[in-house]
Amino acid sequence: MIRFLSTFIATLLCIFLMGQTAPAADKPTIILLSTPFGTGSYVLGTAMESIVNQGNYPVAVSHAETPGQAFNVMKLGSDEAARKNTVVVATSGIEWLAQRGMKPFKRTYEPLKVIGTLNYAITWLVTTDKDIKTIADLQGKRIALGRVPQIVWGYEPDALLRNGYTDQFYKSLRIQFVGTTEAANALVNGQVDAAVIGGYLDPIHAAFSPSPQTVEVMASGRTLTHLDWTREAVDNTAAKDITLLPFQLPADTVEGQGSPLWAGAEIQAFCVHPDFPEEHAYIMAKAMIDNVEAFAQYHAMGSLMSRESLVKGWKEEDFHPGALRAYKEAGLL
Repeated sequence: MIRFLSTFIATLLCIFLMGQTAPAADKPTIILLSTPFGTGSYVLGTAMESIVNQGNYPVAVSHAETPGQAFNVMKLGSDEAARKNTVVVATSGIEWLAQRGMKPFKRTYEPLKVIGTLNYAITWLVTTDKDIKTIADLQGKRIALGRVPQIVWGYEPDALLRNGYTDQFYKSLRIQFVGTTEAANALVNGQVDAAVIGGYLDPIHAAFSPSPQTVEVMASGRTLTHLDWTREAVDNTAAKDITLLPFQLPADTVEGQGSPLWAGAEIQAFCVHPDFPEEHAYIMAKAMIDNVEAFAQYHAMGSLMSRESLVKGWKEEDFHPGALRAYKEAGLL
């Protein structure tokens, strides 16, 4: 009898939970592809699924993880059906590479259109060497970055070093593309002179959520010096290479960062193919506008979102026409 009751209760619980997130059968379903399970973007995808499916919207959302943002862009570029029913998580950085057919892409891809911004991703270099005060002091030093396919943590800091300073300086560096956790460990263990850290940012209020490896470095007990890329280096990189937005991180955003810090940021957003239906784009943007505070209930990165930040960093032509209509109605554009 006890076993029967336990099974019965468990069944009812499953039915209840499925009813909270499962797409309604009588509504058109929008597929939402985020990033690998456990990432902040994956959790925000889950939040979007719940917000739409529990709200009074004429569509349903079915969310799934993917291997990453490059996969998402290639999916929309190669799957004609997905272009008309799929929203993906992508960044301005991955889009820049895709439009030029640069690794990890093997061909060029049509630019996607924006539904709404999630946050800015921002990185800088940190050192435990008390004699290193500026980027220039890294001449000939060992620097640990993320892997090259990790656009934010690998390609972008390398591009800043390559384009923001002299060729002689860049060629002197001993750069190691080891991965984010590996870079943090190498710095803490004294195996490199500097490593990349960073996190996610609310571009309106400068609220910051550190990435996991940044938390690890900050908790190591080591005395850290945070290195300013400089506004000039970010601007030069944006002019010559990948498009980064200059952002000055206020002093004391993280412990030990006693002065404001210039860094290059990229934008993470929900995006769609230009063929995505205008009305559905309008509904998805409207759901973000109406429920932006709810994202904070799912993940710390959700607390970086606000009505104003949903459109930050983009030109009007970057938005899908349906999303643009929603933002203009809301007075945000």
